[in-house]
Amino acid sequence: MGEIRIGLVGAGRMGSFHGKSIAHKIHGAKLTAITAPRTGPAERLASELGASKTYTDPREMFQDPSVDAVIIATPPRSHAELIIAAANEGKAVFCEKPMAITLEEADKAILATQKANVPLQIGFNRRFAAGFRAAHNDIVEGRIGTPQLLRSLTRDPGLGDPTPIPEWAIFLETL
Repeated sequence: MGEIRIGLVGAGRMGSFHGKSIAHKIHGAKLTAITAPRTGPAERLASELGASKTYTDPREMFQDPSVDAVIIATPPRSHAELIIAAANEGKAVFCEKPMAITLEEADKAILATQKANVPLQIGFNRRFAAGFRAAHNDIVEGRIGTPQLLRSLTRDPGLGDPTPIPEWAIFLETL
């Protein structure tokens, strides 16, 4: 299999993280295009990471035949809509968590990828963490019985001024 050409939707904190991962750490992948609502952030990140194209409309990038797959790293309220649009153009999709705000949106996004026969993966960063895997194994193997309550405390590595963060974002964006 040849090189996978990836388009990135979102040039903010998570988009930059994923863009750097593709550009510098994933063998066989090439960051080809970046889209963001404003040209400045996409152009700066593209210049830094060697992506040859930028867009302000993700749908234009989804239609680009030089893009094989996309990473969606935008605010969660746009995830399901973008997954559906990418799938409709035949693009494989990796989307940051959560994949949708409602179960109905998630079901529509999953159905769109199934109909288009394209892969969909949600970037749940704890999926492979040793502690989470051990807890999962303990539950599945019956070592601790049926959980009644889970309390999990996580923190981002650093957070600047929290005032621009929308109300309820911590709950909607860290599901």
